[in-house]
Parts: sequence; structure tokens; C-alpha cells
Amino acid sequence: MTTSSGDGTDDHVTLASEPTMLTYVDPAGVQGLNPETISGESRQPHMHLTYPTLADTPVLNKRLHTDMTKAANHYATHTKTADRFPAPEYNVDWQLTAASPDVVGVRLRTGEYAGTRWANSTRTLWYDRPAGRVLGSAQLVNDLDLLAALVKQHLALDPAVDTEAVRPDPLLFDSLDFNSRGDLVAEFDDYQVAPGSMGRIATAIPRKDADALLTPFGRRARHAVENAKPATVPEIVAMSGGGGRSGPNTGTPDLGTISDRKGRVNCALATCVALTFDDGPGPNTARVLEALGDNRATFFTVGSNAAVRPELLARMRERGHEVANHTWTHRDLTTLPENRVYDQLSRTQSFIKGITGNRPTLVRAPYGAIDPKVTDVARELGLAVVQWNVDPKDWRVEDPGAIAARTLAGVRRNSIVLLHDTNPATADAIPAIVAGLAARGFTLVTVPELYGPGQLAPGHTYDAGGTAAVSRRGHPLP
Repeated sequence: MTTSSGDGTDDHVTLASEPTMLTYVDPAGVQGLNPETISGESRQPHMHLTYPTLADTPVLNKRLHTDMTKAANHYATHTKTADRFPAPEYNVDWQLTAASPDVVGVRLRTGEYAGTRWANSTRTLWYDRPAGRVLGSAQLVNDLDLLAALVKQHLALDPAVDTEAVRPDPLLFDSLDFNSRGDLVAEFDDYQVAPGSMGRIATAIPRKDADALLTPFGRRARHAVENAKPATVPEIVAMSGGGGRSGPNTGTPDLGTISDRKGRVNCALATCVALTFDDGPGPNTARVLEALGDNRATFFTVGSNAAVRPELLARMRERGHEVANHTWTHRDLTTLPENRVYDQLSRTQSFIKGITGNRPTLVRAPYGAIDPKVTDVARELGLAVVQWNVDPKDWRVEDPGAIAARTLAGVRRNSIVLLHDTNPATADAIPAIVAGLAARGFTLVTVPELYGPGQLAPGHTYDAGGTAAVSRRGHPLP
């Protein structure tokens, strides 16, 4: 059995050996894979769900879309939206545990924050490619009674675990997987079989004991896991100061000209606006990049999405866009302990640096939720915190014309516009936004260009050119 911190990460505290450690497929190597996103209000309640789609698994895609949409609608309907800090949050991220020509395994990790601590759960779905059907984890085994008995034996070693709660229920065994040796790993949700303070509870049934439990499909699933190419988790590294940045947006334009020979703009003379895009990259990001043409923007990328589509980060870099940090899994940073805030930001820093060659100098906290703990970590990592002052709420709009109209109506000189490259309607709206801004004499720039060279200080917070931002609690931030 292993436990973790219980805040939604997969960093385990090992009690003995670690047979419950899972490995995941490198998403960048899976052809036709895209992350899909369901976002919630920046205010109340917070909600961010991601799930994978594959070009050749329509049945699995439909099941995941249906399940995630139902969960999002239920949470939005039944969660009180009274303004409180931190806000309630519902977050789903995912990993692929297998992606072979025969079997796909999708591990969904759900975290719910109700005001005191995170409650986390996992569910693993399996897809039989030849049959074109989705199976739950309990369908990997042929005898739930025997599985429950074996799990009880293993968990009985820990007096904090309530073995009486272990019963042959498919809902209890909805997250079965395999480790690299082929042992059968059973994961349990917070509070299912032990106090939530113990964090992740999991146990591994040795391969020789699990053999008799597995159905023919269960054996195929195990084979797919054993032969998967594992993902490389970005190293968490210490960073400080300016972060060692290099790249196309670090030069200093001649203060007497509107732009330098590389096209970087001096916003002291030009009428500038910064378009920023959150939550990608995803299936619509390439269209956003094409629609922007030679105009530059700032992309606040989610690390787990970037790991699926790293080539899009490279394309952003090549076109002179600013690639910035939007955490690894899009959880409200104010609800996490400081070391987990560092993990969320540092891991994304490392990944972006590995793909683009540039270590980000900007971060946008999910939902714009910040507090002194978040800004302290940002300062440690050399990150300026960027908010926004124009929000067309594009994530919930399906009409590109409405998104363009709202954006153009709100923009003023030095505005920072919040958009989402996860929304297909936003991608459709970009040509009209770009044309409308150009007609009004605006120049589209990155956030660093908006402020000017050396003007964005790590740990400080900004929401428009020359303007200090305000936290969600209304307190001015440094």
C-alpha cells in the first residue's frame, strides 16, 4: 500500500517497496491523440475537465465526452456559487496507461475541492479496439469476490485501512491497472477504505496471483501496459531570478522607433493590445496560430496538454509568440500547499524549456486565483504573474461573431485580452478580431512587449500595461 499527500498529485510516499507505482504512455508518441477541455467560470465555481480523444476510437471518444459533459453539468448545477475564497473546484485530468493497436487504457483522475482539502478519485476505462467497445476496470477480472478477498489480505497490514469496506462491488474496483511487472494494481478513492488524510490508497496483487483473476481481455490489457512506451516526467528543477531566458522576444527596440529590425514593437509609441490564450494547446490551437498570421500573442499553456502536442509549442516559438506557464493540471493554486504550487509551476517550466529552448518568464494562475503564497513561488521561479482586463467569456460562447464583437467592444490601448485556444468558436473568431483591431490602428504584441523591456518583475502581478492587478480577495498584490 502507498499513500500520497492527497492534493491530487501522483507523488507517492513509499512505505516499503513501491509495487503500486504506475507508468503512463508518452502522449506525444500517440498518433491522432488530442486533449479536449471543458472549462468553467473564472469566478464561481471553478471547473476544468480534460480528457483524451483518438482519431480512430469514436466509441471511446463518445463515452468520454458524454461522461465528462454529464459530470460538468451536474457540478455546475449542484454547487453553490457564493463568493468565497478559495472557490470550490472540480478538476479532471488524465493519463494513458496503454495505447496499443489492441487496447487503450485511460486513467481519469478527479479532484474536488469544497473549502478545506481536496478529495481525489480515480477511474480507469479500457477500450477493446477490435471489438470497438468500452469496458470498466471491473471487467478485467472474472471473480470480484476473489479479488476483494486478495485485496483485503494485502490491506490488512495497515491498521488505518477499514478492510470491511472492501467488498465485491464494481464501483469500488473502478480503477484497476498494472505495474511494469504485470502485477494487478487496485486504486481506491479518498475515504473509500481509509481516512482521506492518508491520501492515495492502492495495493498490488502479484502477477502469479492475478493470473487466475484476469479475463482474456484483462490479459490483453496487461500485455498492452507492459509493452507501452512510458512517458518521461519533466524534472523538477530549482530556478531563480530571470530564469535564464533567451529567444525572439527579449531584445530591446530602439526607444525612438515603433519597432526594431526583427519586428518587436515599442508600445510607448505604438497603440498596442495583447491577445492571450489559456488552457491549450489542443485541437484548435493550430487554427489560432494560422489565423494570427504574422501577429504575435501570448499562450499560457497547460503542461499536461503541452505534453500531448509539443510540436505546437515549437511552432509558437518559431513564430515569435510568447510561450508562458499555466500550471501542469490547472488546479487553483491557492488551494494547494506551497510545495505543490512549486511542483505545478516548475514541472511546466521544465517541459516548455525542453521544447522551445526558452524558460518561461510569465505565469497565469488558473482562474486568476492568486495569494501571497503563489506570488512568492512565482518570484522564486522567475515568473511575473499576468492577469487580464478584457474577458469576452469566449469559453462558453459558440458564436464566433459574438466572441469577436465582445472582444472588440472591450479593447482599449494596452489591454490584455483573455481568450482560450481550446474553444473552436474562438479559433473561428480570430480572423475577425485581428482585422477589427487592425482597422482601429491596434498592433498585436506579446505581454512583454506591451510593458517594455525589463519591466515585468518576477513575483509581481500585472493586468494591463502599467496597471497593478488585484487579487480575488480584493487586496492589491505586490
